[in-house]
Amino acid sequence: MKAFLPTQELLQRVEETLGENRPSFRHSPLETVARILADGRHYGWVGIYLKLDAKSAPQLLENVVNPAEFAALRTRKKVIVSMKIAGREVGFLNIESDREYAFGSEERVLLERVAYLLAKFLVGPGKYLFRRAAQASAAPQAAAA
Repeated sequence: MKAFLPTQELLQRVEETLGENRPSFRHSPLETVARILADGRHYGWVGIYLKLDAKSAPQLLENVVNPAEFAALRTRKKVIVSMKIAGREVGFLNIESDREYAFGSEERVLLERVAYLLAKFLVGPGKYLFRRAAQASAAPQAAAA
């Protein structure tokens, strides 16, 4: 059984994770945030989808998935929250639950705040989003050499 963590504790864990900004080859801070949300609430699925523009990584645009079109078999409720900063959408947060009344006003506030923190992280100092896109596009070139 999952532990239901208070909103403030979840937000604090997300902020700490993103504040550390320690991506590695085997692990991403985004994976940690998804795990924090899934473990701390009644969510069956937490997905973080990045939206890359043609300037940053045209190769990755071919694999864009729209999570609104898909849902896990046991999903009863689903919420998709846009990750925006300064009016620019950088991706979206997809949350699914097998509970009928899973998303109340507190959940909406929590998920909107997490989406904002993720957007800020992705385009903030170090430009995580673009660094990851560059690594992904450089990997096939390195393998071909």
